Amino acid sequence: MLKRDQQPALLANLIGPHLPPVALNVSARYQFCVDAGACAAVDFFDDLAAVGLHDHIALSLQAFNRSLRAAARQNPEFASIGAQACTDAFAAGYLGRIQQELRLFHGEATLGPKAPNPPGGRAVSPSDTLH
Repeated sequence: MLKRDQQPALLANLIGPHLPPVALNVSARYQFCVDAGACAAVDFFDDLAAVGLHDHIALSLQAFNRSLRAAARQNPEFASIGAQACTDAFAAGYLGRIQQELRLFHGEATLGPKAPNPPGGRAVSPSDTLH
C-alpha cells in the first residue's frame, strides 16, 4: 500500500458518485486544502453575477490563508505542513473544479483527454448526463 504522501489528492467527479474521482498532481496529505479550494469554486458559481473569477480566487485564497495561520497558532504540529504547499493544493482544487464545470458546459464528462465521438454518434451533452 502507498504511503499517504505518495497517493494523489482526489477531486470528486461532477458527473456523479458512480464515476471515479479525478486524481490531482497533489499529495493526499493536502486533501483538505483541495477540498477547501473546490468548495470555494462552488461559491464562485453561486456569486457569478457579483464578482469576477480573478477577484474571487484572490479573496478565497486570502480567507484560506487566514484560516491556515489561525490553525497553525492553535496547533503547532499543523504549522509543519507548509503554507505554500497548502496554497498550491487549494488552487489545484479551485481550478480543478472550475475546469470540471467548463468541461461539463462544453459537453466533456471528465478532466481526462477528450474521447472521440462514437461512430455515427454525437458528443454527450451535460443535459444528457445530469439527470
